[in-house]
Amino acid sequence: MRLYHFTTEENLEQILEHGCLNQSGGGVVWLTKNKELEAQEWSGGNNATIRISVSLLNISHFGKNAPPQKLVQGAKDWYTTCKPIPQKLWIDVESLRKGHWGIHKGLSYKNRKM
Repeated sequence: MRLYHFTTEENLEQILEHGCLNQSGGGVVWLTKNKELEAQEWSGGNNATIRISVSLLNISHFGKNAPPQKLVQGAKDWYTTCKPIPQKLWIDVESLRKGHWGIHKGLSYKNRKM
């Protein structure tokens, strides 16, 4: 399953240092099936300029006690996980430039060998 995590360029530096998507202030990593920036509007957070796409092949990454799709009010197609998401599960890191998404500084993982 391909999901997307939106963030800012400033936060991306910390994410790359840690080598994974970590929990936010709410104690979870937020992911959505909606790849468009408008998916952020429910949270009031549409200032993201970075989109990290990840591949979670099974929903066990979301934990045994939580349903795989945990929706918050007004947040259609959103998922949360308490587990960090390592770079090995990332597909691309994209930045929004002039209204279009493009690979951010060569951070594409599609063709790497695992």
